[in-house]
Amino acid sequence: MQDPIKQSKHMKYFSTLAGPFSKLPKKGQYKVAFKNIHHSDNYFYRSWTKIITIGTLATVLWFGYLLFLPRHWIITQQPESSLYSANLLMLICLFSLQIFAVLLTVTATRSTLQAKNPIPVRPLGKLRIAFATTRAPGEPIEMVRKTLEAARLIRSKGSTVDVWLLDETHDDSLIQMCIELRVKYFSRAGIDEWNTPKYNPKYLVRVENFLHRFITFGYVKKIPKPLKPNPYYAAKSKHGNFNAWRAYIASQQISYDILAGVDTDQVPEPNYLERLLGYFRDPDVAYVVGPQVYANYGPNLSRLVSRLAESQASFFQSTVQRAGNASTSPMFVGTNYAVRMSVLDQINGFQPCITEDMATGLAIHTSRNLATNNRWKSIYTPDVLALGEGPDIWGTLFTQQWRWAAGTFDTWKKVVWKKFHRLSPSAMMHYFLMLAYYPVAALTWILSVVSSLTYLLTGATAILAPWSHFVSLYLMVVVMQLSLYFWNRRFNVSPHEPQGSYGVGGMMASTLMAPVYFSALLGIILGKKPHFVVTKKGTSNTTDSMSAFNTHLRWAAVLLGGLVYGILNGHDHPAMLVWVGLLLVVCTAPVVLGMILPIKNAINKLSINLQTAEMADLNEEGTINA
Repeated sequence: MQDPIKQSKHMKYFSTLAGPFSKLPKKGQYKVAFKNIHHSDNYFYRSWTKIITIGTLATVLWFGYLLFLPRHWIITQQPESSLYSANLLMLICLFSLQIFAVLLTVTATRSTLQAKNPIPVRPLGKLRIAFATTRAPGEPIEMVRKTLEAARLIRSKGSTVDVWLLDETHDDSLIQMCIELRVKYFSRAGIDEWNTPKYNPKYLVRVENFLHRFITFGYVKKIPKPLKPNPYYAAKSKHGNFNAWRAYIASQQISYDILAGVDTDQVPEPNYLERLLGYFRDPDVAYVVGPQVYANYGPNLSRLVSRLAESQASFFQSTVQRAGNASTSPMFVGTNYAVRMSVLDQINGFQPCITEDMATGLAIHTSRNLATNNRWKSIYTPDVLALGEGPDIWGTLFTQQWRWAAGTFDTWKKVVWKKFHRLSPSAMMHYFLMLAYYPVAALTWILSVVSSLTYLLTGATAILAPWSHFVSLYLMVVVMQLSLYFWNRRFNVSPHEPQGSYGVGGMMASTLMAPVYFSALLGIILGKKPHFVVTKKGTSNTTDSMSAFNTHLRWAAVLLGGLVYGILNGHDHPAMLVWVGLLLVVCTAPVVLGMILPIKNAINKLSINLQTAEMADLNEEGTINA
């Protein structure tokens, strides 16, 4: 176990990654200043950053250009082929995959070049601050206690801080705990106005029409559509809980300047407010967010999933969010943040969405500061100001990733086309590239499967060209992309991952989630309503059941069937077999990794039982001899 003193110094360093407090300007109004994370007096260092980023994008574009020259298309070389349609489908799939590869590379290179840290300043005094966390039913009370106890220790020189617990259950034990900790308590349980039900007008209209015809012996009368419940107070939702609390404090004539908050599993550091509030000296700053870090990271097998989840988020936390500072539009992340209450009032509160934080940030960035008529800004600080608890079994990780992906698809479906035009050009580009990740990952998966099955079932192909040349160039693309990823790992904000680690586990985790992302995309397209599901905490003593891997196993069965059919029919090009093999690895790796721990536990249990039985036999033999 790590020495508490060393741990304290370790966290002190990571909670001040943005650097020391800077002096305020003597003249003029304060505006948040930034520093490029690649800024250096070393000429070669600056040059290498540009070489590796621009070189990566250029290599990907050059590879795509050479690969898809029309003279290489089999449909132009064999226009009369009976496989023309299948060949064309293969070409479309491969071309789309290359477009997605370019899009992801643009995101990585742009983020690398634009990543900035804000220059911190000391906070204003005399602020009225609400520090709030929400508790969903089923979350452990001891976890809530730990968060609230830490919140009570947050330093707030010159400002008043009220710590709030927003509960959904009106639990007497929680009320007693809040009294003991001197924490304010709110629950919307039993108040219909703040717990609006789901809206299903089609079903309700059908029922009413049926009853009306039955009662009136077939007389048809048009029944008006029922009023839609207020989605801002949706029951069993985080945004509904917060908005109900906002309505409550307004009714009690309680007002705050700033709402600071963490998820219930996030334990804040003592300098939480000190490192966030200074940026609000800029009157156009709407909110400030920090990175999401998991405290249950560990080297042992039982912590494998949480370790992969931590590593998977490293590029987003260390590079993409920092790049948002260039357009002052980092994404709102609900794990740890501070936001102006007046801004929430302006946009009518937290937005009704399964990923309410992302939707709320988008609503803020498409609004203006009424006092200055400037666009609202957001700031991302790399300072690690809270340590949370991530998923530590595969089923929980799949549920979390499905919800995040579904929330993004739902945002594309309902929000983006309505509000995107209100963003500044730079913010629009940042949001587009950021929101494109889940759709690209989902479509990459299904296109990879479709192209593979098309070849295995028909023998169709898209390109006829000297493959040795393209393999060499493709390997160069892979090397450049990995080099860019590893280069950005130097700015990893995780206090747990080993210094100098390459983050290979994170890349692997992102790849293994592809079937889950497509499942979420298909669900949204088919009209499945994404609902908020609490990520289970404290599950380290449990293991996955096989049902957790249903999505992956179904895809594995489809690919394996196609592979057997293709080999039996002579469709066995080495490159395609390797590609299908990689897809099968994606489908089966979580199953294998998920079953290692249960098997190990079963073996250990069997060993203990055998040792116990052996000791019992020895004791019995000794008793008989005596």
